[in-house]
Formats: sequence, structure tokens, C-alpha cells
Amino acid sequence: MIGLLFAAVLMTSTPQRTYCNPINLDYGYCPIPNFVEQGKHRATADPAIVTFRGDYYLFSTNQWGYWWSEDMLHWHFVSRKFLKPWHQVYDELCAPAPFVMGDALYVIGSTYAKDFPIWMSRNPKVDDWTEAIKEFPVGAWDPAFLLDDDGRLYLYHGSSNVYPIYGTEIDPKTLKPIGEHKELIKLHDDLHGWERFGEHNDNTFLKPFIEGAWTTKHNGKYYLQYGAPGTEFSGYGDGVYVSDKPLGPFHYQDHNPLSYKPGGFARGAGHGATYQDKFGNWWHTSTIGICVKNNFERRIGNLAGGVRQRRRDALRHRVRRLPHDATGRSGEGGRVRGLDAP
Repeated sequence: MIGLLFAAVLMTSTPQRTYCNPINLDYGYCPIPNFVEQGKHRATADPAIVTFRGDYYLFSTNQWGYWWSEDMLHWHFVSRKFLKPWHQVYDELCAPAPFVMGDALYVIGSTYAKDFPIWMSRNPKVDDWTEAIKEFPVGAWDPAFLLDDDGRLYLYHGSSNVYPIYGTEIDPKTLKPIGEHKELIKLHDDLHGWERFGEHNDNTFLKPFIEGAWTTKHNGKYYLQYGAPGTEFSGYGDGVYVSDKPLGPFHYQDHNPLSYKPGGFARGAGHGATYQDKFGNWWHTSTIGICVKNNFERRIGNLAGGVRQRRRDALRHRVRRLPHDATGRSGEGGRVRGLDAP
């Protein structure tokens, strides 16, 4: 009995440093009526994590707010509605795109309209946001931004089984587009089996979708990531192209997919975002499918990564069910995929 009490005291006094995917959050309930016909359920997807002033900020679909954390273990929710009364949509927000520029955190959600504001905050630990621009003039679904080392800002977006991922430069002062609106990448499911639609990648009844763009710059290379072939499938993953320039031309990486988890109760690792923690370790947050009450019943995963020096630099993400060490010191093995520059 004394031994059990001692063990319990020891366990409660040991700081938490690990977690399992999907990460433990108070997920919001799905707001879309035809998605809850088999029962109400919690759901989110399309996560992005950015670091701001030494803390981590997590945004994802349909949460009526966002989370922040000091350590990627304990997440604090900030309730916030970003939509205006005239935005007659269920999503609050859908596939939000956060980015840091200067001394502020910015965010916008997905929209095909041109009346969505970009919001900014210098104190995002509380609901303290102002409009950086009242109407962002680019209708962008699944948007993502990259602030380059030279101060130039780029937008990447697209979610379709017809159209590609697009990119354009954005003026960092006016937040309006400048230059050419370019087609960047599209799926080649005739060559890449993992991009084919369906639970068995057999392209049944629909063409595959490309979505969830996210661009990471590392060692002078631009890594354009994308999700495919469909969020409801076990094989939902992220792929990556690489370029010497922020708007291409981009080249497919032959070790794709970048993140991939087709097995287990919580499956999938698509539509994510790559980021560095405050210690310089690489991570990739992604969408995980549960799909019990609806095909779009999803959660968030956070996958450990690392940069390994070989003949080529490689940014790799561990995709596993085992506990992840949020300090990045576990040294655990596991299946690895990653960004790989030629």
C-alpha cells in the first residue's frame, strides 16, 4: 500500500513531457447540419501551428477560436468569432491561415468571396484583434502565407479536384496582391499512386483532391506541401515539391508522401503545416480521421520531425501512435517521411 502511494506521488510530481496523437483538446462540435445526421460529434481539421513571442498558436477549422501553449502539451483556448454578420457560412473559420509578420500575429479563413478581413493581434493570448485589412481582395480557399527572409510575402491556396494550387505575391504593407497569380502544382495520380482517390487508391467515382498548401523555407529551398487525395481516407497524407524560388518552378520529391499514416484507429496525416519549435526542432501538424459518425469527423495530430545532414538536407516527420516527446529529446524511432532537397 505504501509503495502504491509512493508511486502515485511520484507520478503526479513528474512533469508531463509526452503526448499521443490525436492531441488532447476540447474540440468544438460540428456545426454543419447534414454532417451530424448520425449524431452530434466533435470535429476539426486543417490545423496550422505558428510560434509567436515564444508561444505556440494553433488554429483549425470550425473551433470559434484558437489555442495557445507554452510547451505544446497544455493548450489554452481563446474564444473568438472572426466572421462578420453578413458571412452566411457555417465555418468559423475554415482552414484558417495564421502567419507572423513584424510584431503581430495575422489570420484569415478560407473564402471564395473578396469581403473577408485579415485580422491581426499583438496580444493573441486574449481576444484582442483588429482588422489589418477590411477586405482581402483574393478569394482563397485553404490559404497559407510565407514571409520570406527579405520581407516579401507570398500567398498559396487551392482546394479542388479540378484546379491546381496557386501562388501570388502579397504587398506586406497593403496586404493586396502584386504580380502574377500563378499555377504552381497539380496532382499526377497517373504517376503517384498515393494521390489516387478512394480508400484503396483506385480512383473510384471521383477525381482526387489537392488542397491544404503550406510552404516552408529551409537552407534556401522552398518546400511547397499539399494534401491529397481526400480527407476521409486512411491514406490521406501530405506531399511536397521543392524549388529555389518562392513561386517556382517546383519539382516533385520522389520519397513522397511527406506525412502518411494509413493504419490504426486514428488514421491519416494530411492537410497540415510544418513549423519549428522555440528550440529549433521541426514538427508537422496534420489532420487525423476518426470517421465514426461522419466521414468528416476528424482530429489534430502533431508529428515530431528533424533535420538530418547527409549528401542532402532532409526534414522528416515521424508518423506513429507511440507517445511523442514534446521536448524533442526522446530519440524514438519510427517510420519517417520528409522534405528532401536535391
